[in-house]
Amino acid sequence: MTVVADNYAKVLMDMDIAGEDIETMRALLEDQRVFEALGNPFIDRHSKNRVIDQLFPAAVCNFVKVMSDNGDIALVDEMFQAYDQLMLNRKNMVQATFTYVTKPDDAQVEKLKQLICRQYGKDGVELTLQEDPSLVGGFILAVGDSVLDKSIRTAILKMQRHFAVR
Repeated sequence: MTVVADNYAKVLMDMDIAGEDIETMRALLEDQRVFEALGNPFIDRHSKNRVIDQLFPAAVCNFVKVMSDNGDIALVDEMFQAYDQLMLNRKNMVQATFTYVTKPDDAQVEKLKQLICRQYGKDGVELTLQEDPSLVGGFILAVGDSVLDKSIRTAILKMQRHFAVR
């Protein structure tokens, strides 16, 4: 992520805007037509500002205008990633992805969440479950920048590399 996108996310967080206004802004900026119009250097600033005033909630209009005026609309995805991470931090939560071959039951998922909370000192986990049959067996748990790979696929690859060296 860029420093500029991080700074926009911090400013957006500091503005303490209602969640529904943020989600409306996100949805509008994910719309390809709106995104392209606001990022188009051939459309004048006045026209862009009129569109922003008509489409966006009043609480975010000035923020979107600044991004548009600065030519930073292309940073929207990165900015929202940083914003989402800041929101998780504010709630003392962590984001994790559990990739599996055999889907865990609800009790196993709950135990996994509790383990992650204890391990990372967090109050909650935003857990994404992902099926990947190519793992052959086992699982991969990614929490932030940490990855625990206990998949059979990785074990086989390690053995292949080990025997290839000999």
